[in-house]
Amino acid sequence: MVKSKLFGAIVMSAQSLDLSIVNLRTLEVVERVSAPVALGERLFSDGGIDFDAVNAAITALRGFQQLMKDYGVTDERVVASHTITSAENINFVRDQIYTKTGLTVHFTTVSEELLFRYEAAAVYLPNFKTLSQQNTVLLQLGASSITLMVFQHGELTMTRELQLGPMQVAQRMAELEHRATAYEDVLADYIHSKLLDILRFLPQQAFTQVILMGSKLTLLENMIPQGQRSLAISHERFNQRYHEVMTLSTQELENEEQLTENEANEVAPTFLLLDEIFDALHTETIWLSNIKLLDGFVVHLGSHNGKYGAWNFDAAVISATQHVAARYNIDRSHQKQVLQFAVQLFDRLRKIHGLGRRERLLLQLAAILQDTGLYLDANQHAFHSEYIIRASEILGLDHIEQLIVAAVARYHSSAAPSADLSHFSQLPLEQRLIIAKLAAILRLADALDDSHQAKISAISVSIRQTTVTITATATSDIELEKWTFAQKAGFFTNVYGLQPILQRKGHLG
Repeated sequence: MVKSKLFGAIVMSAQSLDLSIVNLRTLEVVERVSAPVALGERLFSDGGIDFDAVNAAITALRGFQQLMKDYGVTDERVVASHTITSAENINFVRDQIYTKTGLTVHFTTVSEELLFRYEAAAVYLPNFKTLSQQNTVLLQLGASSITLMVFQHGELTMTRELQLGPMQVAQRMAELEHRATAYEDVLADYIHSKLLDILRFLPQQAFTQVILMGSKLTLLENMIPQGQRSLAISHERFNQRYHEVMTLSTQELENEEQLTENEANEVAPTFLLLDEIFDALHTETIWLSNIKLLDGFVVHLGSHNGKYGAWNFDAAVISATQHVAARYNIDRSHQKQVLQFAVQLFDRLRKIHGLGRRERLLLQLAAILQDTGLYLDANQHAFHSEYIIRASEILGLDHIEQLIVAAVARYHSSAAPSADLSHFSQLPLEQRLIIAKLAAILRLADALDDSHQAKISAISVSIRQTTVTITATATSDIELEKWTFAQKAGFFTNVYGLQPILQRKGHLG
């Protein structure tokens, strides 16, 4: 009998290093261990990760390596949370880890972590599908930030992130804690003022259900029965716990709740944050969960193997991106046409571009967002679209992928220079070629609805030795589309070495 291949998934976060040894085919976790290494202990006061913490992390990683060796693990992936990657000396830390362990640390973005949380909630919370059909917020509370994912009618309609995590607040307010006579009142005012920056953008309606997860929930997670992943409590029960905890001194929190000094200092920011958010959202039920970033990371790795066929996470990414585009009052009809044609061209030109499923998704996102720049200025709107995309939270994308989507949107316009993509010279050649191939396709797709009147109902594609002929089914004149298509075709020819030709099929009405 062939032994199942095991994989090692490692997450480095502000408070700990966590390892899951898992069978990615079945997602059975055979071992899970955690090392309490406080990489974020001085991150927000000093800006970096100190020497002792780095050495402790290296020692923990070596222990993980030995454990993986004992289990016969031959493949692993190490990711650092976006909190850790914000450290000023993170590249030095990464190099030291590689030099001393041989492990390469991959940096995650907020957008990637949001997708991990979404995937974990979908898999581990039995009622998640039902909750997502309601007005529900998935609230993630991390060391440095809070993120809100808004679900309405089964769709993720908004994400918002704010740098207001309990560890960050505690470290930055430490000096004031010893000076202020009513520190908790000052802390509450500080949190209230910062939360206004995120809460005012939420839809003006009650969100009666909140799913709560994150790394700063020790005093709530211990309410969850052993062996379970979640527990529903009323807002009133949270208020009771809030008052119980807020009356405890730091010493009592350390002795009675078994917290470290740093964890005790973060209790007040944690509960003040949650209390303010629950009141603002008019929350009735809070779904406590013990789901961590590592859980989401493992689910994400498994999703690539088709383990969770019931969940189309790419569709969730596309839907969330469409809601981002909607903020900029884009032409939905034109967006739909361009997206449809871009996907059809990508699929039918597969043998000449050689790209895969992930690049197909990036093209879809660029097609959805390409005209967001019109919200700022109709002149050179593609350049503004690039800026908007680079500054937005696009669910599930890493840093390079977000640059690719922004670049493809920038170059969808014939006004953008395209000969060598010199604007993106900082990217490796492989990524620049992906940008060029996708942008060339998007230019043609955009030209097919240049009149914004959806004249073309269908297309077929024929590839010959020197040409790519696109035959458009249309019952009205498409001379504007043909003229624009010819203008945009030159870039496609430069990239693929084939001349695109647009011809019309059908009779004029």
